[in-house]
Amino acid sequence: MQELKTEKLQPIELPQLKEKPLVSILIANYNYEKYIGETLESVLSQTYPNWEAIVCDDGSKDNSCEVIETYVKKDSRIKLIRQQNGGQAAALAVAYQQSNGQIVCLLDSDDLWMPNKLQKVLDAFKSDLKCGFVIHNVIEINSQGELIKSTPMLNKLASGWRAPFALLNGGFAYNIPPSSALCIRREVSDLFFHINEEFIGGGDTLICHLVPLVTVIVPVPEVLSKYRKHSASYTSFSTLTADGLKQHLNVLESVHQEQRQLLKKVYGAEVAEKLTGLEASETYLNRRYLFTRLKGEPKLERREAHRQLVAHPQFGKSITERWLQWGEYLPDALFVALIDFIYGSSPLKRLVKLIFGRVINSSKAKADW
Repeated sequence: MQELKTEKLQPIELPQLKEKPLVSILIANYNYEKYIGETLESVLSQTYPNWEAIVCDDGSKDNSCEVIETYVKKDSRIKLIRQQNGGQAAALAVAYQQSNGQIVCLLDSDDLWMPNKLQKVLDAFKSDLKCGFVIHNVIEINSQGELIKSTPMLNKLASGWRAPFALLNGGFAYNIPPSSALCIRREVSDLFFHINEEFIGGGDTLICHLVPLVTVIVPVPEVLSKYRKHSASYTSFSTLTADGLKQHLNVLESVHQEQRQLLKKVYGAEVAEKLTGLEASETYLNRRYLFTRLKGEPKLERREAHRQLVAHPQFGKSITERWLQWGEYLPDALFVALIDFIYGSSPLKRLVKLIFGRVINSSKAKADW
């Protein structure tokens, strides 16, 4: 692995891309027999032809491998690797070791790409010689492939050199989409793509937090993939729980340690020490306060977590978070009910979404008419 010492915080230097570089598509699969065929069909439909797809099956107990094998026979650019169950991060690391592309793209085994995805990504990389990270917008679909909502997942995408911002905000660059929208130059991914196997289920979490520290981001506002949300997906949940929040907080703390190690390796100890603690992130403070309430932590600890949250400069910018300003004055039962309504998938929430969606669609139809 390349050892770098740039002496100061600046994007690492990148060689010029080949005219038609090989793109490596990394797919970690576990028991997604139902979806993996459609996912691979979306790869085969790409207008850009110079790619390889490395599928690492993480010990599936269904017929996933049989489905994947049919595509291996259909197109030699698709390769299947089998391993015992070790988690998504481990599967991605194995797939990466077998890849050769100048550009690396992640694709979840239940997501779908638009046919022009790879070509658009390549054009974005070539638009900025300093760019080592291309991201794009996604749209959410359900298990049947139907749109959950007609608007993209993110209103705004991260752009440019975000490392100085991240260092001041607990390591968070913000506005980065999920894994199937992440595309990386190999010179960048080689710096960290051992992917710590502690991150079972979320190798993309490390990528979203580490890559912005070393390279420029170029966003493609266009929707280039469909992100499937269903009960079996890693990022889906019906409600927030204390255990789930604790696991999330532990992941953030481990990621923060990985960030500090990467900064020290690339820039040296002086720059690494400038990374602020997680308390500088509104996201972390938000999750920590919710955890103290759901876990039933002592009042003094809970109130201190609330005080730090509402005092953060970024607090209140999201409408769905503003209610937390009065969180300490709400009875536990009401607080839990609000959490389930705002973050979960309660029947009442689904009804509100349905009604609100109809109002919006009706207004749009009248405007078009």
